[in-house]
Amino acid sequence: MRNGQLKPGYHLQITTENQYVLSYELFPNPTDTKILKPFLDSFLDQHKELPEYIVADAGYGSEEIYMYINDVLHITPLITYGSYYKENKKKDKENPFNVENWRYLEEQDPGESSGTVQKL
Repeated sequence: MRNGQLKPGYHLQITTENQYVLSYELFPNPTDTKILKPFLDSFLDQHKELPEYIVADAGYGSEEIYMYINDVLHITPLITYGSYYKENKKKDKENPFNVENWRYLEEQDPGESSGTVQKL
């Protein structure tokens, strides 16, 4: 790093149920989103079944992970995405510069009408 910072080069994952450790694995990649899939696959190989819900913090939240857990594993992920808490704060909901807060006025949309594209 050359600036005196130390960064972890590994990541320990632990699976628990009712405060009992079911499995653990050490990964060489410190990024949460890149290790959840192999960790769940390893757990499935060891235990032959997965729990009804996967609970994890926002560091694991990504569209790829949600789709994998829903579509491939067919279980329910209880994982928030990275900006979930920020987006639900009153300050963010009332910010006029946030595109998510803009109203869509369909009647004023120049888009397509009767098969011809309108030019602005």
